[in-house]
Amino acid sequence: MVSAPSIPADDVSRLCGLKPGPGGGSCGNAVHGNAPVFVYNTFTDPHWSDLRNLARDFNLCSCWSFPVRNEQGEAIGSFALSSFEHRTPSDFHKRLLDVGAALIAIVLLRHAQQQQLQQQREQLIYSLEHDALTGLPNSQSLLRALKAAPGSAALVLINLNNLGYINTAYGLGVGDKLLRTLAVELNRVVLSGCVYRGSADEFAVLYDQLNDPVKEVERLRQHFFAEPVQLDGLNFYLTFNAGVACGGEDLLRRAMVALKQANQKGKSATHLFDPDQEMSARRKKEDYLGWNARLHEAMHNHGIKAWFQGIRDNHSGHIQKWEALVRLEHNGEVYSPGHFLEVAALSGLLPSITRSVVEQGIALLARVEGELAVNITETDIELGYLPDYLDQLTRRYGVARERIILEILEGTSSAGKQTHLPQLQLLKQRGYRLAIDDFGTEYSNFERILELEVDIIKIDAKYIRNIHLDPTSYEIVRAIVYFARNAGIRTVAEFVHCEEVQAVVMELGIDESQGYLFSEPGPLSSPL
Repeated sequence: MVSAPSIPADDVSRLCGLKPGPGGGSCGNAVHGNAPVFVYNTFTDPHWSDLRNLARDFNLCSCWSFPVRNEQGEAIGSFALSSFEHRTPSDFHKRLLDVGAALIAIVLLRHAQQQQLQQQREQLIYSLEHDALTGLPNSQSLLRALKAAPGSAALVLINLNNLGYINTAYGLGVGDKLLRTLAVELNRVVLSGCVYRGSADEFAVLYDQLNDPVKEVERLRQHFFAEPVQLDGLNFYLTFNAGVACGGEDLLRRAMVALKQANQKGKSATHLFDPDQEMSARRKKEDYLGWNARLHEAMHNHGIKAWFQGIRDNHSGHIQKWEALVRLEHNGEVYSPGHFLEVAALSGLLPSITRSVVEQGIALLARVEGELAVNITETDIELGYLPDYLDQLTRRYGVARERIILEILEGTSSAGKQTHLPQLQLLKQRGYRLAIDDFGTEYSNFERILELEVDIIKIDAKYIRNIHLDPTSYEIVRAIVYFARNAGIRTVAEFVHCEEVQAVVMELGIDESQGYLFSEPGPLSSPL
């Protein structure tokens, strides 16, 4: 039991062990009668006859309680709010009590089922952590192993050459057999490392320590050169490219960079990641003056481009909504926001970028059916130009305002700055829809979300990307979905990247899915 967690610890014992009954306070009566109890004055109300001293000692002037029920509808506890004033609960308080009691019931139910489901969960996790074709640990297992790897660890990424040709010439069945045989052989010849299956024709080998990585790769290469893989009466002499990263953090990314370098060299090539070389390149790319110049040049030469990523309606299975994402084009290269947004903020160019992306998006809506979500920054709201600017564009292009969704970060909606709330309410009144982006990354002000009449909650990617593996993420998302559904707010799952994640999203009843599984961002000419 958890009783009054906000009072001093020494006084909690006075509240623990309370029994249901007619005089047992709001909570005791809610459990006793299996119905909500709202007490305006605890000093006089008969519901508090057995606890009058507690009410006066803690100045609990009012107390409202909802029963927590099990699957059979029986009261097994209560969830309450109290006030230092004599007052009745508002509609928001009643909704909060209802949702809170329901969430507690869900948590208790999950706890009761935990032992029963543990074996099934372990079996499921095993299947999710291992590649179905080869039986090797998969990329999810590799990510976990990398987190626990020592600082001396080394990672070798192996990209098998010519698998596409083998599949074409001999069939996919032979190609699959070859991959299974290769997995077994790698496990046999890799003496001190652990082998993982990556995507398609890629494998990874993780070592706790590798004194001479180039020599180890060459040993593996010579083994497959000297001993062909025998399959269906055929001998396959296998070759591969290898990218190697040793020591330090971010091994996977650095090994991927090295493998890309090896692939650019041609077949049977090896590249060892060079941190000094990367640091020099990074400093050059992130140079403030350079990016500031590129940004200004792009603003003058129409180099700020809107790309679009589809958002799937999980009820209809169709994509008729897109999010507008900014890209910067410079000298034939396309750069994502991570390269330039920080510089744009320092240079005061964020509002100009927002205007450009919004206009390109609304121009798109004039040509296609559907809806468009655009990201709005805190700076855009503080400058106060959005209502009139959006009205001007919708009139010019003949686009209905309700087709435009304004995505704001969770912190912007709950910060409560004087300029935020009135302007967001004005945008709602004029017909635009509001979405909370990256929901769950900060402490949400649920009352403010209801006050703004938010239309959509986009659940942050950190809870979605591993929801099929992480029970904590699953429970958090389920709670968010429950709150949103009861508040009449649609939900969107961000970073839906595989079928396993989408299956959980559908199970939870999330309304929409956004991610590479259904749509990759693309330029203006191909949003559909």
